[in-house]
Amino acid sequence: MQITTNKENLLKAITQASRFTSSRVGATAGLQGILFQNKNKKLNVYSTNLNTFFHTTLDSTEDEEIKFLLDPHKITEFISLLNDGEIILLLEKDRIIISQKKTKGTFSFLSHTDFPTPPLVEGEGQTIDVKKFEELISLVLFSASRDLSRPVLSGINFVEKDGDMDIVATDGFRLSLFHMKNELNMKSMLIPADFLLELLRNIKEKKTITMNYLDNEKMVYFRTENDEYYTRLIEGDFPPYERVIPVEKKTTVIVEKADLIRNVKLISVFARDFSSIIICQFKKGELILSPKIEGGAENTTTQEIEFEGEEMKVAFNFKFLLEFLNTVNEDKVIIELLRPDAPVVLKTRKVKDYLHIIMPVRIQE
Repeated sequence: MQITTNKENLLKAITQASRFTSSRVGATAGLQGILFQNKNKKLNVYSTNLNTFFHTTLDSTEDEEIKFLLDPHKITEFISLLNDGEIILLLEKDRIIISQKKTKGTFSFLSHTDFPTPPLVEGEGQTIDVKKFEELISLVLFSASRDLSRPVLSGINFVEKDGDMDIVATDGFRLSLFHMKNELNMKSMLIPADFLLELLRNIKEKKTITMNYLDNEKMVYFRTENDEYYTRLIEGDFPPYERVIPVEKKTTVIVEKADLIRNVKLISVFARDFSSIIICQFKKGELILSPKIEGGAENTTTQEIEFEGEEMKVAFNFKFLLEFLNTVNEDKVIIELLRPDAPVVLKTRKVKDYLHIIMPVRIQE
């Protein structure tokens, strides 16, 4: 069988699909590969690591049905070096020959006998505005844990209650929370953060995306144009995040975000080799930053602030502070403090229903 297809579209499909293959040591060759199925002049592309699935379709010149499984690594590199335009896929018994004019490359098939395809999705689902969805998820995504030893902390928790929705993530050291009206009637669920990160990368140029639930499989499904994304939901009890949120404050500070980013980076020059901790001393009219190291008083910077309440000294991991500051799209941020050892609340002035919490580091006075 010979299929003519577009090089750019094929390369994009293989590149996307390869991000949903298994990278685990010991995973079967099938889960590290990409399954192709030609049928009714459509070339279907599938990949999975058993927890997530990806599927997309490309135009094909053939009706005949055939399946084949390929290792994406060498093929991706080979196709990327071809010229833009049409390429020819010649399918033989146990291999594929990819050619363009006088250039051709041959790649062997892998066994696809046990390759799992995604489950059937029923119902139309819910249409979501991509820009709004991206804004919401981005505000909490960076707070999810990268450590998969505690799966519940590696997800974004969607909590439905009384017509409202909390979207929350935490790694135990910081927490991000967005509160909103549940206008889409979303269910409570815990979605892997790494899946949502990959989803956002792939839908940036889209206007809408469709979401659906697969209750029997305990999965959630997203579709945009020809691309489909599936993931299993995380099971387990998410920490009682409401208990971390302070119900009172003694100090309120408003700071210029750009100045704070620059000043944190300045002090990080001295702090990064010593546990990455910086000390923030909030005083009337000014914020003094210094590293938490011996002789740190010799390395300081100061910026003007709007200040109300008691003077206070708090220590942070500067990386956590920078991630928050680089995520929010505001000129100024609000910092609320209760005690040097209590969770510190950071807010934005425009997005009233969003807050971020960083756990401070204890310091010896």
